[in-house]
Amino acid sequence: MPTPDTALTRAADALLTTASPPLLVNHCKRTFIFATALLHRGYDVEALYVASMLHDLGMTASYEDGVTPFERRGAEAAADALRALDADSEFVSLVHDAIALHLEVTTAKDPRPEVAGVSLGAAVDVLGLRLDQIPPKVLTEALERFPRGDLKPFLIEAMQREARLKPHSRIAQHVAQFGFTELIANAPFAS
Repeated sequence: MPTPDTALTRAADALLTTASPPLLVNHCKRTFIFATALLHRGYDVEALYVASMLHDLGMTASYEDGVTPFERRGAEAAADALRALDADSEFVSLVHDAIALHLEVTTAKDPRPEVAGVSLGAAVDVLGLRLDQIPPKVLTEALERFPRGDLKPFLIEAMQREARLKPHSRIAQHVAQFGFTELIANAPFAS
């Protein structure tokens, strides 16, 4: 799937690359690629792209506040940035929800494909869920174009920090209920 080229996608790319380390940038890019591979059609590609690029913004040093769960903090930061660019309110709401809900277990079934797509794409890249549904050529190209680097240790440390600082967060629940950091460590990727 070619990257959509609009003022909002360029702004999302700029915000992502300014705030995030390269391995998180690559994770967000792969999230979009995997989401498009799973969704096939019937979605707003611009909204899916922007939400994919900004879905972990709340995890970055620029936006982490030590209190708000990172998915909610990131959703608010993304919405503020989009409003400053005069984005349509429905677009802002869609991107906000895709980011805020991407950690919910039921989000993959959200009727809004852009919201479901961010959750699905991130789950492929972080946990290897639905990896068998990604065409091998798409997977190979995504990993070559946007290498994982040391994503697993980075995410494990970030999730442990999130759970420790925010014991009532969704991540803290995932760590306690599902062994989330172990799931990351055991994902079918080398790093």
